[in-house]
Amino acid sequence: MFNFEPTRDFTRVHNAIFTLYTRLPDFKSSHAMLYVYLMARSNPQYGYAFPSTEDIALALNCGINQVVSYKRVLKDYGLIVTKRHSTYGNDMYYVKPPITEEAEFYGRFPEAREHYEKRSEQFAARKSKPEETEQKSIYDGINW
Repeated sequence: MFNFEPTRDFTRVHNAIFTLYTRLPDFKSSHAMLYVYLMARSNPQYGYAFPSTEDIALALNCGINQVVSYKRVLKDYGLIVTKRHSTYGNDMYYVKPPITEEAEFYGRFPEAREHYEKRSEQFAARKSKPEETEQKSIYDGINW
């Protein structure tokens, strides 16, 4: 199977994040990374994660505005719920399970099917184009 099997310090993520949610027009790999990060930071005793926006930005190597944008997308698709802690004023992130059944997913997000099919067609068209056998060089057309 693998050359290694992690036994500690790893995060299990449902494949639907990568096989279904990435079919959504505005769900990118950065959104998946934030989801995984919040899962990794979830405290089982409290039932939520509570990293600061700055901590998230540092961990994901992005800006604070990007983190805010990523959180909005995860909220829109029901993958996280955020609440403000009444005492400390920080965000608390409740990570929700993804929809794992394709029919249910497309029922909830019909735009995902259209987006995915369009991209699949684009890739198929690109693959079916004959490749040029000769590479053009910046030196083509120069008389030596």
